[in-house]
Amino acid sequence: MAQDYDKIFREVLKDIFPAVARKVLGIPAGQYKPLPVDLQYTSEREADQVWEVTPDAGAPFVLHCEFQANNDKRMLSRMLLYYAFLHYQRQQPIRQFVVYVGKDRPNMAHRLQEDSLSYHYGLVDLRSFPYQTFLESAHGQEVLLAILADYGGEPAELIAERILLKLGQVSGSKLQLAQRVLQLVRLAVLRNVNTTVYNLAQKMALHIDIKDDTLYQLGKEQAALNMLKEGFGQELVARLTEVPLERVAQLKLELDASDKTS
Repeated sequence: MAQDYDKIFREVLKDIFPAVARKVLGIPAGQYKPLPVDLQYTSEREADQVWEVTPDAGAPFVLHCEFQANNDKRMLSRMLLYYAFLHYQRQQPIRQFVVYVGKDRPNMAHRLQEDSLSYHYGLVDLRSFPYQTFLESAHGQEVLLAILADYGGEPAELIAERILLKLGQVSGSKLQLAQRVLQLVRLAVLRNVNTTVYNLAQKMALHIDIKDDTLYQLGKEQAALNMLKEGFGQELVARLTEVPLERVAQLKLELDASDKTS
């Protein structure tokens, strides 16, 4: 299910990652050139964001960033693999970050110190940034990230309403607004406020057909996963949740693998 969030973050960040990199990662202004994210020498999934950055002052470097929705106990090893393959391919300095957007606090190891190797990547929690950091942007994709930031003690419903209003202001068409609202609902799952966002969108006449969206399938899969955790049989889970049996079997494998590493 992590792949679902990989897809939406690639969609959201496709055009605005340089701006997010400056705000969230402290990367200097300069020229940003996207690089291929398919690291052909590794069996790992493709990287989230890989860019060649040429600062206004200083030498070019490769910027690699992963957006992570759960605490992966193998994240340190994954990032080290990415580093090795990028170094092999690019022969340039590399700066790496993991931006954590999950429900729990990040607790992934991000430093490795051994006799012959010293390595680390930057670990950033998006909740360490005030939601205004993203809400004040003129780009709808960046405004979406406000739902994952620090609410500063303000009610989630108020934050969601401000985000929806801002999306209405910066979207270029009704079609684009509908797309952004759908993306917002999907991201809001990571903060358990997706129902709040959806209900507000309907109240504000920002109508969306949730059954046509990835979120609908994601919700069914979450229900299936919960049933598997309770010990229900795969065929029964598939029948009750309307998730294909093949997908239920895959979820069961992922659940078993997660139990073994926890």
